[in-house]
Amino acid sequence: MSSSNKITIKEVAKRAGVSIATVSRYLNNPTSLKEENRRKVEKVTREVNYQPLLYARRLAGGKLNTFGVIIPGYEDIFYSFYALEIIRGVGMALDKEDLDLHLHIFNGKDTFKTSLVDGAIFADIIGNETQLQRLLKEEFPLVVINHKIENPNISCVSINNFKGSYEATEFLSHHGHKHIAHLAGDLRVQCAQDRLEGYKAALKKNKIEIKDEYVKVTNFSRKDARDKLEELFALKVRPTAILCCSDEIASEVLAFGEEKKINIPKDLSVIGFDDNPHCLYGNLMLTTIRQPIMKMASLGVEILRDSLKNKLPPKKIVLETELIVRDTVNFL
Repeated sequence: MSSSNKITIKEVAKRAGVSIATVSRYLNNPTSLKEENRRKVEKVTREVNYQPLLYARRLAGGKLNTFGVIIPGYEDIFYSFYALEIIRGVGMALDKEDLDLHLHIFNGKDTFKTSLVDGAIFADIIGNETQLQRLLKEEFPLVVINHKIENPNISCVSINNFKGSYEATEFLSHHGHKHIAHLAGDLRVQCAQDRLEGYKAALKKNKIEIKDEYVKVTNFSRKDARDKLEELFALKVRPTAILCCSDEIASEVLAFGEEKKINIPKDLSVIGFDDNPHCLYGNLMLTTIRQPIMKMASLGVEILRDSLKNKLPPKKIVLETELIVRDTVNFL
């Protein structure tokens, strides 16, 4: 066996006829072993080219000074404002603590190695519930961000997406809009579900009919948004306002309006979600819902750090959004 990643420390111990703890001691401090055991382990590790120093430090109770960030993979992830802000926010928080970042993108297979890090930050849970359960079962230190977790044994930091969407929709209603559409995100994602529910709750509270034809799922894709906009503006009664699941989607609405000679905000009001600075350029400054992504990321690091140092009980934190009024809403 030529590759060290094809054999475990358990197998080394078995081949050498010693305990796993003995192998771990050998890898960290060979002189602490009896000569006979040291030679046995040395012989096997040389035969199989086994040099897993990270594993050894983990088993010895040492710290790696590294936190893992697990991000569910999706198309164009490295063009995503959310993903890049999470990575930036966690990275900056770790740098202040003199800790390193290990980035893991989940693409359907659970290949995350806990031996490489001291703890894990899940940047949302999308299709990787079993991965979360595995780490929980192993009692591995972790925190979940951007997803409210009901399990009392898991710390989480989430954003009040429901309230943000509710306030934006009510803002439109209070300024005379009765035909409000929603370009929703991927409804497998908790934040997209919450934003849709907030939109519906505000319509119901303001006695505005919830119309299925006004709700279009975009999966956070500008291409999907373009297709859904064509459908919305083919309706007999067009919307006078659109609440978007992200600023990227809102930017597509602005581009659509310019191409179709739809005056924004006179003929169509638009609200985004994120407060993405890249969506502030141009003739119109986007009205949006600001969500504290950087704060959420830094709190995730803080909670994980404190739980490792002091074995603190799990925390549940919900951060509030803020409606930022700019140029893209018309008061009817």
